[in-house]
Amino acid sequence: MLISKPKTAAFLGLVLLGSATTAPPADAQPGNTERSSKVQKQASSRDHAEAYLFVYFTGDSVDGEKIRFAVSEGNNALKWQALNAGRPVLESASGTRGLRDPFILRSAKGDRFFLLATDLSVGRAGWNGATDRGSQYLEVWESTDLVHWGQQRHVRVNLPNAGMTWAPEASWDPSINAYVVYWTSTLFKDRARTQGDGEGPRILRSTTSDFRTFTTPEPWLKAADVPGMVRDKGLIDTTVLADRGYYYRFTKGTDAAGCASPDIFVQRSRSLGAMPTAPAWSLIDRCIGRRAGTPEVEGPSAFKANAGDTSGFRYFLWVDHYGGIGYIPLGTNSLTPPIRWTYPTEFRLPRSPRHGAVLPITERERAALVARWGVSSQPEPAPPQISDTLVVPPIVGSGTRLPKLAGHDVRWQVDGEPLNGDVLRNYDAKPRSVRLTARITGAGAAAATKAFDVTILGSAAQRLTSYARTPTSAHDANQPVIARSVHLALGPEGHMTPLNGDYGVAFARGDYVGVDRVDLRGVADPSPFYFADGSLGIIATRVDMAGKKEPGVALVFKAAGPTAVEFAELGVVDLHGDKMVSTPRAVWDSAARRYDVTWKDGSGAPYRTTVADLARIEMVGGAFEPTPGALRSRIVSPGNVAPAQPGSIPIDGEIAVSEPIATALRNRYDRVVNTGVRVPPLSITAGAVGAVTDARAELQYSDGSVASRAVDWNAPDLERLAKARSGSHVIRGTVRQRAYPRIFAYNRADPTIYRFERNGRVRYLFIATDDTDNNNVGSHHLPIRVADTIEALSDDKGGRSREIDLLNRRQRRDRTADGRTIAGCYWAPELHEIGGRLSILFAPCFNPKDQRSNEGGDWSTVQAHIMQLRDGGDPADPEAWSRPTAVRKADGSILGRAEFDRNISLDMSYFNVAGQGYYLWSQRYLSPPGPPGDPLTWIAKVDPTRPDRLASAPRPIITPTLSFEENLAEGAFAIIRNGVVHVTYSGSGVSPTYVVGGVRASQDSDLTDIGNWRKHPLPLQKSVPMPSGVTDYLNYEQGPGHGAFTTDEDGNPLYVYHSWGDAVGGNGRDTRVRRLHWAADGRPILDMTVDEEVAPAFRQVQIVVSVDPKP
Repeated sequence: MLISKPKTAAFLGLVLLGSATTAPPADAQPGNTERSSKVQKQASSRDHAEAYLFVYFTGDSVDGEKIRFAVSEGNNALKWQALNAGRPVLESASGTRGLRDPFILRSAKGDRFFLLATDLSVGRAGWNGATDRGSQYLEVWESTDLVHWGQQRHVRVNLPNAGMTWAPEASWDPSINAYVVYWTSTLFKDRARTQGDGEGPRILRSTTSDFRTFTTPEPWLKAADVPGMVRDKGLIDTTVLADRGYYYRFTKGTDAAGCASPDIFVQRSRSLGAMPTAPAWSLIDRCIGRRAGTPEVEGPSAFKANAGDTSGFRYFLWVDHYGGIGYIPLGTNSLTPPIRWTYPTEFRLPRSPRHGAVLPITERERAALVARWGVSSQPEPAPPQISDTLVVPPIVGSGTRLPKLAGHDVRWQVDGEPLNGDVLRNYDAKPRSVRLTARITGAGAAAATKAFDVTILGSAAQRLTSYARTPTSAHDANQPVIARSVHLALGPEGHMTPLNGDYGVAFARGDYVGVDRVDLRGVADPSPFYFADGSLGIIATRVDMAGKKEPGVALVFKAAGPTAVEFAELGVVDLHGDKMVSTPRAVWDSAARRYDVTWKDGSGAPYRTTVADLARIEMVGGAFEPTPGALRSRIVSPGNVAPAQPGSIPIDGEIAVSEPIATALRNRYDRVVNTGVRVPPLSITAGAVGAVTDARAELQYSDGSVASRAVDWNAPDLERLAKARSGSHVIRGTVRQRAYPRIFAYNRADPTIYRFERNGRVRYLFIATDDTDNNNVGSHHLPIRVADTIEALSDDKGGRSREIDLLNRRQRRDRTADGRTIAGCYWAPELHEIGGRLSILFAPCFNPKDQRSNEGGDWSTVQAHIMQLRDGGDPADPEAWSRPTAVRKADGSILGRAEFDRNISLDMSYFNVAGQGYYLWSQRYLSPPGPPGDPLTWIAKVDPTRPDRLASAPRPIITPTLSFEENLAEGAFAIIRNGVVHVTYSGSGVSPTYVVGGVRASQDSDLTDIGNWRKHPLPLQKSVPMPSGVTDYLNYEQGPGHGAFTTDEDGNPLYVYHSWGDAVGGNGRDTRVRRLHWAADGRPILDMTVDEEVAPAFRQVQIVVSVDPKP
């Protein structure tokens, strides 16, 4: 079918038919144009709709990729009856012969119906090539009565360089007398479809008047158009709903800031034909599925409820949970932002529906459909059967012995062939997907069968188990807040070894018990399992820090997808009222399409239940939660979790994992080490050796990451090369690793190194808290070091002798701009350029009884201040700095919660994104008689020209809810890389338990919104355990934290921080320096050793240089 050129570029006044409302734009006047009369005619047809038709497919099999129909039970969009006994009504004889994502609409004249579908057969060909070698066709049917359908039309609609044509939908546009059709495509730079354009999947649109010829497609929406979306990850599946003069465009985003998993976002516009980007389309909500309780969804289908619908909702957004649950209806009664979508507790859909569409129909049309195909409701749950306790996990290793049933005979078949014995085997390296069928006989009962979809992993599969440790002490880096977490061990069966140095990888979230006050929680008896979508999961007992088990619930963690290995807490699932829950286990039953969960009560008696969806969450209120709406997640119970019953199901506490997942686990949790080096060859003209001296070594690492380093090239080799006139020459060199003393500065905490450049001269500045004898409150000064190299700032190279006191309360009785006399602290000074001026942010404290005294400083009075270098001033000249000025809110009030009369603020830091400045700081309230609040990390915008005042309301972005944080989030510092703002912060106490966590957010997102920040689920830097009987804080680094980032003379990123220093160089925290490495997954690695950075075997390098004669 030829594709014609578009007749017009205008896409205005679109009227939505079928699954969307047909309400006209707000400014449409009845009767004054042909356009408005058509709108009125179609709206009148909708007014008489008293039922619904649902068209859908059911899965990735050959039979599942056919079109099925269902009708509503009366005028209720939550209760459905399958037509044709759930069998297909339409199937494809063209293209791939697979049909997915069907969409149905009524024609503009109301005299016929069009049904569109994706041409894709995963059941026949799998997903290989689906996005780059996929179909460029749509499948189209036409009917005048919904009962009799014409011949299938296989219509080419897409561009020659398009890799797929997925999830088509269409809407009538009266302004151009045509339908607008939109679908998901990937585009390539070449017709061979080998070079992607870097934009990921996006939405294209075309027009048609008859669904036979289509205009050339043009872009309508891509990830780059939406703030916070990851450009190359793209987006798919758009549906549109019109209501009250607005168009609402719902789309699945693959990856976006502020949303922990793929989910649906919605934009709004007055015109459907508007250009893709804001302000024509404004983003009004994202993470719709997750906030409604069903993360990892796609395939949105939006429609407006009929007049008189008895479901209780006015609008619907159906979403496809692609992890095995299928279609889920979400409902709301208002589209006014913020839209509050509800996951109904009761609904009845046809069996196993996937991405489809809903069409409002008349009662007469419903009757005709029922007369033609008949209806069948979803059957009521069957009574318990003996086969309920027979379960095979969805993913198993070769050699897995299949379960038995006591008193019954179980015979197994694999893909219809009898299995010899009860052991599954796969001798190939690649996984094998099979249909495993059990025939159960015996005990006088009728024979039963149960069929499972199972993947048998290849020969390189390994075993994964999880555990929590018995707490010991901080000496072992195994205090309760660390020990009571999810630990992992991986390896061949019987030879599993701990990951992450026998340290936790997932930590429980505590409960808020007051404003900024968290009661910590931990885990016991964790067990791994697979979610329906293939993601790794952990189920565990929830405990307090004394190990007391929380009754009635289990705690569930989930990885973000089938290839992910980091875990996020979903919340607790209610299992057993007020009875104890110990050693919980879970398994996905692919035959029954539900999870089986077992556990033991306090007496050791076994219990079990079933859960429809262990990933189905709801956001519930918590009076003191700092998140928007004061909500936190938990697993839905009503309609999701069956009542507990005595008995058990044999579920292993280990799982098999594929070689790629095992590799991913090791890459994430084992040490990242240098595995190779390369220096690309170079061609130069005779004598041009400068290019060789600048050549850098490319380093490869065990997790797939890379880095580069300067090289110190052999001087004699360079001299010979300078004389060469032609030929190929080998130049030897050594990878440059600037060596810094193990202790960079003794008794100096909260350090910052700053690269200061002025008038072409570069100097390095070092500033830190004086922590001599751990008496930082009593510190008498604010010392700074200035040198031409970083190394010269260290104690070993005379840095201590270079210290100059910018402030000294004893010698100068330092006073702040508001007249108070500093009496101590000088905490956490940081150097930043703010508004073009070198600035120091720090926190002094004062005498609470006499603010003119320079003695008796109390930490409870500490407050963030700023001092700035005067224009042209020398940073080493105390007179060149302004008086310290307190940083306050925009209204002039002190930092802190206004409802409490005593607050402290400290550890202030600064960063800038696209010209917008931000402050980060830690604050807490101290107001007696109640307990103090936990220190949280806060953020606010700042105008660099007025740096002593916030430019926006302060908001928390890091709350210390995880057990390893131990009620503390301070010492934040930001570094920006590849469009992501990474913030490190410190938790636990200032002691050997100090630990470094991290959060990150897209720099394009609202950085003052806690919802846009994602927290790493485990520390980025932690204490090293000491051997029994040894206390050595020099060689066994403990209590690392409060770090900052800078760059060295070669442009390599550096991390400067402190560690616990008792008996190292006195009794105070000590400054250390390491080079920062970026892991392949984008996280900063803060604790890489010198040998891990560049292995000794790869330090000596060569470069081959080809010399061309001078022209």
